[in-house]
Amino acid sequence: MRRVLLVGMLSMLLVSAVFAGGASDNESDEIGKVTLTYWDYSSNTDLDNNPTLRKALEIFSERHPEAEVVISGKGRPEQLYDALSIAFSADNGPDLFWANIGAVVSPFVDNGKVLDLSALAEEEGWDDVFYSSALDTQRTLFGGIYALPKAQKVLGIFYNKSLYEEFGFTEPETFDEFIRQCEILAEAGIAPIGNAGKWPACTNRWFDGFLEINCGPEMHDKLLTGDISLNCQEVIQSFQDLKDLSAYFQEGHLSSEETEVNMLLFQNKLCFTYDGTWEVDSIEGAGMDPDDYGFFLFPGTTPARANSYGDGVFVNASSDNLDMALEFIRCYSEAECYSEAFAVSEDITVARPDAIDETVLDGLNKQLVEAMNTPAGSYLPSNEMSWPARLTDAHLEAIDQVLLGTITPEEAAQNIDAVARETGFYKF
Repeated sequence: MRRVLLVGMLSMLLVSAVFAGGASDNESDEIGKVTLTYWDYSSNTDLDNNPTLRKALEIFSERHPEAEVVISGKGRPEQLYDALSIAFSADNGPDLFWANIGAVVSPFVDNGKVLDLSALAEEEGWDDVFYSSALDTQRTLFGGIYALPKAQKVLGIFYNKSLYEEFGFTEPETFDEFIRQCEILAEAGIAPIGNAGKWPACTNRWFDGFLEINCGPEMHDKLLTGDISLNCQEVIQSFQDLKDLSAYFQEGHLSSEETEVNMLLFQNKLCFTYDGTWEVDSIEGAGMDPDDYGFFLFPGTTPARANSYGDGVFVNASSDNLDMALEFIRCYSEAECYSEAFAVSEDITVARPDAIDETVLDGLNKQLVEAMNTPAGSYLPSNEMSWPARLTDAHLEAIDQVLLGTITPEEAAQNIDAVARETGFYKF
C-alpha cells in the first residue's frame, strides 16, 4: 500500500510539473543552467524535418553551453495558437515560439505579450539579408518587427509555357493584356484559368489582386489592418471584378480541388492557375519539369507588389531569461541556419535569399525568388493572415455567394462590414 501511495504521489507531482506552464518550464535540473522554453507545432519539432531550427540549436549550444532550449510540440498549428492564447492570458507563455506572421499573433502584439525586435533587426541589418516581404508585412500589420523571419511564401499566377508558345503569348504587363489572353484561349476551346473553387481561399487570391488594382497599395493595406471601412466602392468593385473573371474559370470550378486543377494544367487543358510557391512541389511530384511553367505577379499595377506571407519566431516580452532568448534569436538569424535548410531541400521559401544558391535553381524557382524580393514590396492575403477568423469566414462565404449569384457585390461588402464591426476589427 505504501508503494502504491508513493507511486501515486510521484505521478501527481509529474503531472503538476507538466501543466504548470512557462514558470516551471524555466527551471532546470542543473543548478545554474538557464533553460529557455520554445513552443512549435508538433511536426516542426522533428529536427530531422526542421533543419533551420536544428542548426540554430547547434550554434546556440556552442556559444552558450550554460543554457539549454526545451522544445515542446503543441499539436497542429491551430492547437499551438490555442495553447499560446491560454498561456499568455495567464502571463505564463513560453520564452520563444513559432507562429505564422499574421492576425493570429496580433492580439499578443497589441497586448504587449511579445517583444518588439525592431532595434535588434536594425542592429543586425535584417533589411539587408531577409526577403523584403518578410519584413514589410510585419511593419504593415504590427507597426514594427516582432518576429525573426523563418520562411516566406509568395503567391501569383502560374502558366503553361507550351500554351504560351502555341499562341505566341508573353507575360502580360497589364490586366487588360491578361484578359485578352484569356479571351483568345476561350475562343480556341481551352479553359483559360484553373480555380480550385471548392476552397474559397483559392478564389480569394484573385479578389486580392483586384483589391490591389482598385485600391492602390496605401488603401489596400488600410483595408487589411482595419483602418477604413470594408463597405466601400473599391471593395464592391473587387467583388464585381471577381465575378466577371469567373467566366474564364474552368467548368465546375466551385467543386474543384487543387489536385484536379493541376491535372488539367499538366495536360495542357488550361493555361493559368493562381497558387503559391508550393505549386513547384506539385509540378515535380507529378513528374513534370518546372521549366515548362512560368510565373508572374497579378498584373495591373506597375511595379506590382507581391502577395506574400510567412512565419517566424517570436519572443515573450515577459521572459525571465530575456537576454538569453535574444541570444537565441541572434543564433537563429545566422545565414548558416537558412543555408542548412536550403542544402537539405533546395526550398526557396527560406527567408534569407543569401542562403539560396541560385545556380542550382530551375527557371521557375528563379522567378519566384525574384517575386518574393520585389522592390515594390508586398501585401498580405485578405484572409486569416490579416483578418480575425470570423471576418475571414464571412468574407470567404461572401465570395462564394457572389459567384453563385445569391448576393450582389454591394451586399457582400455590407455583410463583411457588419462582421468587422461586430468583431471590433475596425480601429476607427
